[in-house]
Amino acid sequence: MVLNNNHKLYLSHALTSWVDRSFEFASYLLISKIYTSSLLQASVYGLTTTLTALILSNQIGNWINILSRLNTYRVTLLIQKISIVVSTVLFYYLLVLNNNNNIDDSGGTLHRSSNRLYAVITVLGCTLKLSFIGNCIAIEKDWAFVISEGHLEVLLPTMRRIDLVCKTVSPVFVGFLLAAPSPLVATIVICAWTAVSAVVEYILVSQIYNDVPALHSRAPYTPPTLTTSATQAESNQQEQEEEASVPVSFREYIHHKTFLITLSVGMLYINVLSFGGPMTSYLAMIGYSNSLLGIMKAVSGIMGVAGTYAQPLLSKRIGNVRTGLWSIWQLSLSLSLVLIAIVNKAHDTPTTTSVLIFGGMAVSRLGLWMFDIAESLILQEYTSSSHITSITGWQYSTCNLFDLLQYVLTIVWSDPAVFVVPTGISVGVVVAAAGVYTGFVWKDRGHLLHHIKLK
Repeated sequence: MVLNNNHKLYLSHALTSWVDRSFEFASYLLISKIYTSSLLQASVYGLTTTLTALILSNQIGNWINILSRLNTYRVTLLIQKISIVVSTVLFYYLLVLNNNNNIDDSGGTLHRSSNRLYAVITVLGCTLKLSFIGNCIAIEKDWAFVISEGHLEVLLPTMRRIDLVCKTVSPVFVGFLLAAPSPLVATIVICAWTAVSAVVEYILVSQIYNDVPALHSRAPYTPPTLTTSATQAESNQQEQEEEASVPVSFREYIHHKTFLITLSVGMLYINVLSFGGPMTSYLAMIGYSNSLLGIMKAVSGIMGVAGTYAQPLLSKRIGNVRTGLWSIWQLSLSLSLVLIAIVNKAHDTPTTTSVLIFGGMAVSRLGLWMFDIAESLILQEYTSSSHITSITGWQYSTCNLFDLLQYVLTIVWSDPAVFVVPTGISVGVVVAAAGVYTGFVWKDRGHLLHHIKLK
């Protein structure tokens, strides 16, 4: 069977996503196994990696405009894989130390040694985060656009679907690995799989690069049209090369017509009510098993995959802008159920609490991923190809700013007994994000509901 370039891109993206999602889920569970009495270490890890991404995401977007496409991919791939391999080796050593002596209760030399290793893992988490952002911007916003000749309606949802399948299956895999007699097995398997994946990904992407001549030019890509003459095409390319040499400034970004969309997306990142680091650590600390958390994250992922199928169907009927409106409000209402469950946890039965927490988070993934795809397509439509990587870099910075605040919340309220506080703040900000996006829809369309115009 001969794979075409789209299939090679899908396979490469699947390998990247599998490794990243597996390590992301495993890292917080491993930290919670080593430091068992507080959310502080997991929150500091997330805070530091997110702060690094916040500061440097825009520079990553501009850097992608400078290097050749293949060199950009090579650098991000190498940094990403090395960061994971070294981190898993250090986690292995920390787990061995913790098996011999409880690190939380230890002092002196052992405690200082474990803290140094934890600090190195955190630094590697920062390099991993930056390399993953660079890879996503390069592949999803640039390579995919060129390979599909500007037609992202099929390619982008498929890539999102692949990412979601990896987010669905890999936590189950990691959860059962960590449920083994020794969690050391998980570190060995992730390390070995990362090394193998790096080789396969490099081969696939190199083949795509060789097969698509348009990728060899650093100039922003303009899809071919029947009405564009050779002279016009050459002139347009020259203009785009000149335009691409000037990155989008922050002032230009906040005045761009997509700013409210990217702001609303960013605000969703303050949400602790997902299977990210703080929520995973919290659920593990209040008694849910690693295997159950893996299964429930898989259920949430399945709902997200359903969202990638539902979004194109709904978009065909009402358009991307209105699809985004309906989906972000569905997300807000679903997370309100989780807030109710955590507020009433002491009064409700364990079954009721579990159904509301896991059910609310699972159903919210449907709206989240429908909104994510709708936003990506709107951003691509409303932004010139010469500015898309820079605007996307600013969007990543915006997302990381709010992601940073998520970890600040769980550092300030690191005691699991007061987790209701960051929960309430998260739901409030998500509702506010829905309000911001509603403002964009009103500004863009002049009305919210199809047949009711607001004066």
